Amino acid sequence: MASYDLVCDACGKEFEVYRQGFLKDEDRVCPECGSADVRQKFSSFLKNIGARSSGAGCAVPSGSPFG
Repeated sequence: MASYDLVCDACGKEFEVYRQGFLKDEDRVCPECGSADVRQKFSSFLKNIGARSSGAGCAVPSGSPFG
């Protein structure tokens, strides 16, 4: 299932739509004001970039075949 971050250009409401597959026209309606003047926000999948240098991030569980 995909998560789409959207923002309404009419009222400024930010909201998410969860959909299996691609976003459809009926998903592009603001739940706050009903406007169809909605655009998709840029989303990044690299949330932990630079985590190695800061010491943060995911640890490999002990006994894992990946450690």
